[in-house]
Amino acid sequence: MRLRRLGTGLIAILLIASAHVFGQQKPPSEDPQQQVPIFRAGTAVVRVDVTVTGRGDEPVADLQLSDFEVEEDDVPQTVTTAQFLRVDGQRTSDLNEPLEIRSFEHARLEAARDDVRLVAIFLDDYHIDKKPEITLPLREALIKFVSLFGPNDLLVLMEPLSTLDSLKYTRSKTDIINRIKTFEGRRGELYPVKSAVEEMQLAQRNWGELRAGVTLDALNALSTQLGGLREGRKSIVFVSQGPPVQLGSPNDQRLNDAVKAANRGNVTIHAVDPRPLGFAGFGGDDVLRRIAYDTGGRAIVNTNDPSGQLKGVLADASAYYLVGYTPTRTTNDGKFHKISVKVKRRGTRVTARRGYWAASEKELTAAAEAKATPDNTALTTALSSLADTVTGSAVTVWTGLSRGSGERTKFTVTWEANALPPGRDKPARLEIQPLGEDSKPSMDAQVIAGAPGEIPLIAQFEFPPGRQRLRMTSMTAAGETIDRWIQSVTIPAMGGDVIALATPRFLRARSMPEFRAIEANPAPAPTASRRFRPSERVVVEIECYAPGDGRPELKFDLLNGKGDVLRELDAPALENGRLRMVLPVSSLAPSVYVLRVHASQGEQTAQQLAAFRIAP
Repeated sequence: MRLRRLGTGLIAILLIASAHVFGQQKPPSEDPQQQVPIFRAGTAVVRVDVTVTGRGDEPVADLQLSDFEVEEDDVPQTVTTAQFLRVDGQRTSDLNEPLEIRSFEHARLEAARDDVRLVAIFLDDYHIDKKPEITLPLREALIKFVSLFGPNDLLVLMEPLSTLDSLKYTRSKTDIINRIKTFEGRRGELYPVKSAVEEMQLAQRNWGELRAGVTLDALNALSTQLGGLREGRKSIVFVSQGPPVQLGSPNDQRLNDAVKAANRGNVTIHAVDPRPLGFAGFGGDDVLRRIAYDTGGRAIVNTNDPSGQLKGVLADASAYYLVGYTPTRTTNDGKFHKISVKVKRRGTRVTARRGYWAASEKELTAAAEAKATPDNTALTTALSSLADTVTGSAVTVWTGLSRGSGERTKFTVTWEANALPPGRDKPARLEIQPLGEDSKPSMDAQVIAGAPGEIPLIAQFEFPPGRQRLRMTSMTAAGETIDRWIQSVTIPAMGGDVIALATPRFLRARSMPEFRAIEANPAPAPTASRRFRPSERVVVEIECYAPGDGRPELKFDLLNGKGDVLRELDAPALENGRLRMVLPVSSLAPSVYVLRVHASQGEQTAQQLAAFRIAP
């Protein structure tokens, strides 16, 4: 019986770990947030970010190269670079671009900017008491902390049961603050049950140990995702009274793995214990101190007012040195190497990570081979179109290209409302406004109106080949703006004596009457979403343009998310340059797939890739 309970507990941990790591439901090779970064070392220069503060915890900004002393594995190193960086949360370029984050892909691009501070707040409700003397001061301190951020900063909030695909990176301080206002701890509480994993925990005597494992796995997953966003400094504010960890236990290994993930990804973890002064028992905050110390963060413990030190967390992310040196070691061993950073100026406080994991020869060889392999940009572009389906935005938008009149190309837009949490305004209209190079309207806007659940309408423009910018605005039925962004698109030439394929259009039917309506409609509006269920009928509409009176040959392949061919698909013949084919979604397992359409006539060829997801 004991072995049976242990096995069930292990399954619970594995289930939640899978949810954190594979929450995006994408193969690891296609998902940039799953790629574990290696802190750059072993080849040329090691770079480590260093915070140096003086009196009043203010950053020291005038240190020179000669002021730094670095040791690696207790061996003195020669510092070759020391650059001071300051970020204040204000955008320094692209000032006309909207700041709202529309998708994870958009967040990834914004996180790579030098003028963005990236901070995650991890609220470990499993290990925080539900007491007013803890909850109320914690909310107040976190709200003050979030209020300090600038309009260009990126924030994300996570809890132990959060999966990676549910995380919403945002610049909206209001959204984060509203979630903080409702936060409550759950330490020691089994009810209400929030997930199937928690139902499994109830059958275990060691549910407390299982929950500690869930927290540490989630912290590991968050560190891994942040590490994949960029090389520069990333910060996690880990709010917890400390998950219980016994030395040598499985959770001790999970703690080590979480710290390793943070160090690999250059992620600093600041640990915040919400208990007032004197409430932590002997050794009660050891785990928090260990996490902070080993990742170069602050341990904010044993205090009645953490606000001051939280302000220091933001200061650490706002002003720091990027120090570089060439290691004296000559081997790429894939091991952890301890770093010690000091400055010669007295009265300063130096904060830096304690080390890094060097790349091994095997990893470097694999990286070199990957670099030598040409990128499949068409596949990457197709997969990126799925990013908007896992976002907190109000709408999902689809855009497609087809042949227009004369030498022009037709640009088509349609949209669907996303599922939104209670209290958020529901979208009812989408306005599309083409812009000129001067960011002023170049032609009249079009509005697509419709209620969620209806077959969407479409807007169409005709543009000459070249770069085109469009301002898109989602609105309520009353005309109030919900979201606004600018989308850039390169309009190709689709006329002349060149074979070309229009963007594939997906048509979805949830019932037999809807399917028959699609069959009877010569020009139905495509669905904007690319997320389908096996019970639905999905039709793909293809248009192929061939020079003269040619009859091009078409080939259809079903690929997985890595670009491997799963099988060739049968399709009817072209009629007047168009065909419709039914996708075999009922026979596909939940995953990401890509439809590849290849057209050829003589020596001319054209290809289109369209990604879609099968949901459970």
